[in-house]
Amino acid sequence: MIWKICFAMAILFVLAGTVVYIICRKQGASRIQYLGAGVFLASVAMCFPVMNMQENAGIALAMCISHSIRMFVVDTGADDILSMLTRDMLGSMLLPYKMLAATLYLLAPVFTLGVVLQYFSNTFERLRMRLKKKHDLYIFSELNTRSLEIATDMWSCAKKAGRRLEIVFCCSDKKDSVNTDQEKSARKLNAVLLPEEIIHVRLNSQRRRVNYYIISEDDDANVDQTLKMIHDMTGGSAWYTKQRLCQRNVTLHCYATNAEAEILLDAKDKQDLKVVLVDEVRDAVYEQLYEYPLYTNQMKTGGAKQNTLTLLIVGGGKAGCEFLKAAVWSGQMISYKLNIHLFDLEGTNLQERLEEECPELLAEEGNYQICIHEGDVFSGTMQSELDALGQVDYCVSALGDDERSIRAAVWMRRHFCAKTGYTKPFICAYVQSLAKKMAVSELSENTRRKTSLSYDIVPFGCGGVYYGNESDAAFVLEYLGLGVQSHYFRLNRGSDAESQRYAVQNFYEKQGNRRSSIANGMHINTKLWEMGYGILRVPEKGEELECYRRCVKPVDFAEILASLSETERAAYYNLEHERWMAYVRTEGWRLASNGGRTLAEIRACYELYCEEFKNQNYLAKMHPALVPIESDDPSVATLQQVDDMIVQVNREKGLGEYYPDYVQSDVELVDHIGEIVSGVWCGPEGMQIAGTLAKEGTCVICSLEDIHRYQEERKSC
Repeated sequence: MIWKICFAMAILFVLAGTVVYIICRKQGASRIQYLGAGVFLASVAMCFPVMNMQENAGIALAMCISHSIRMFVVDTGADDILSMLTRDMLGSMLLPYKMLAATLYLLAPVFTLGVVLQYFSNTFERLRMRLKKKHDLYIFSELNTRSLEIATDMWSCAKKAGRRLEIVFCCSDKKDSVNTDQEKSARKLNAVLLPEEIIHVRLNSQRRRVNYYIISEDDDANVDQTLKMIHDMTGGSAWYTKQRLCQRNVTLHCYATNAEAEILLDAKDKQDLKVVLVDEVRDAVYEQLYEYPLYTNQMKTGGAKQNTLTLLIVGGGKAGCEFLKAAVWSGQMISYKLNIHLFDLEGTNLQERLEEECPELLAEEGNYQICIHEGDVFSGTMQSELDALGQVDYCVSALGDDERSIRAAVWMRRHFCAKTGYTKPFICAYVQSLAKKMAVSELSENTRRKTSLSYDIVPFGCGGVYYGNESDAAFVLEYLGLGVQSHYFRLNRGSDAESQRYAVQNFYEKQGNRRSSIANGMHINTKLWEMGYGILRVPEKGEELECYRRCVKPVDFAEILASLSETERAAYYNLEHERWMAYVRTEGWRLASNGGRTLAEIRACYELYCEEFKNQNYLAKMHPALVPIESDDPSVATLQQVDDMIVQVNREKGLGEYYPDYVQSDVELVDHIGEIVSGVWCGPEGMQIAGTLAKEGTCVICSLEDIHRYQEERKSC
């Protein structure tokens, strides 16, 4: 009887250890010691009947424990137990018992080896990376809250899309309570954890794409590490010259917000490396304006009448100012004039700072007006000031602190709900916490009909969302930006690989190039909206693709443009120039002039620097093209006059023939919107963007009615 009991106990111990190990594994903790404990207890149970034949129970148990320890350190053999088993004692159980004993003798040293190798886990982790040479790698410089959030979003999106990727966290050797919890979360992503710094992780990128994310809490350290990595990946470095590194497959993401970071990164020769300076706040603003443009609550007006669109921003911190700047250029429209009102406790100081950073931003030169108010949003005077604004169409709450931003957004929703005679505005709040962001999206009140009435407050600002493909933001923004860049480099279906390489290299060479092209691409959506159309990313497969085919009929933009009158087309050409002027003003540029806006004053300024710069003065941030296409004021030069002047000055000074073609450039960009959106510039083999292969037909232009019908039907898929 004792043989059967001990045999059953041994089996149960092994099964219990296995179950506990599997549960821990699913929770992100690899606890191999539970398997080892199960095997050890099974060995004790298996040995007990043998030892009990010669000794009493207490001595037999001690001998079993001693023998089991010897099994784990390979100090005994299976014969020590098997030789004592006979058919007379066990009968039909002889073979199963021998099989159990032999299995335990084999497993015990394996777990001993596993425990020993845990001290050399770095070797295991690096081996995992090298065994998966064809998987794309996403390497983070630190395991922290931000990197884990972004990695989790990447993992979820890749899993949904059926793509395979590997995530690596560096500097993960801290063992405090916070890091231990984060490590458990990282294990759920099957992530590789390395103790060394990211600058020492030198991997082969010939057959896979490697994305580095330098994302510590210290911006200066991020910039320093990025500069070192650029140095190690370019020039005559062994990593590059020995053909282990394919620069075109490598992207460096440097997380920093200061202006000096951009200057330092732009100064380095990056060859074919893609280097992206990540400003999480600005990226969140771009995503928000891509998903919910300023005209979200508007109807296309048409005709000659221009309506007013009012944007209210509460909070003049980093998020509020970035939203103001992005709204200035993204809100340039034919149908609407943009009025922006920003409320901040230190409104006067904020205005002075903006005037210093962007000298012409607050000047009433463009199709927008900015008013900065000083005051507390929670004060008693705020309500009267809001009433004085009249119709408000779009509200942004960005007070820096999540709780205060949410409180202000809720306060504004209640204020406008109580107001009669006006359309309820769109309201969003900058919220950094993922948990709070999810809670804000669910804010509602119960009604008498036993339904929930939503506050309709849209939270934004969670960095992880921007990098995934759930909202398409990361992909489409980069896609349209590269499309604009490719347009300027005249890429088409027949362009060779070298032309493509040069265009992409220029896109990532200067951070300003990439940012400007993305802004240009984003505004294409605005132009199309005013025509009654929009951009839609074509689903790759599944029910969404079937839904797309049922609901959407792509249109040819060339036909749309041909259907417009000459006056209407001219309005869109002029709109593109107005958008460009608004954008460069937010970047701190001003008119290249000696004080006024006459052609003579612009010429005098241009002649001072034309021998160094043939167009704009990069050092002084002055541009001669910050003038309107048309002007009834003789004291204001027009764009064509400036264009002709530059051609003339270059000839007179013997600097060669140079034609800026400012007017023609705006015309060509609008005329080629169809090619930019359709992706003909991707070439026959396509182009990798944000881990996804972009090719011709990736995005299409279709009517707003088709987009609405597709979105509604997709919800039920």
